[in-house]
Amino acid sequence: MPSESENARRLRELHDAYVWRVNAAVGEGREDLIWRLVDDYLDEAMQMMTDQYADACGRPDCTVCNRPPPERARPVSRRRWLRFFAGGPTG
Repeated sequence: MPSESENARRLRELHDAYVWRVNAAVGEGREDLIWRLVDDYLDEAMQMMTDQYADACGRPDCTVCNRPPPERARPVSRRRWLRFFAGGPTG
């Protein structure tokens, strides 16, 4: 398992890479790309943080550890995200 500082370094590098890409997309006026990059960053960062943990029990016959990953949830609308970050109603 990577050390805490190694994980922080990897997350910082991932963040810096996505900040550069988002800034480039902003400069080009590509709002569609910005939102995709934001979603991709969140997915990649969460995956990076959870990859360090092994299966819960490690038994080869465990149905919980061996089940397929859930289908990706329906994306939240941009308007809802903006209301969430602005502190407004999200309903």
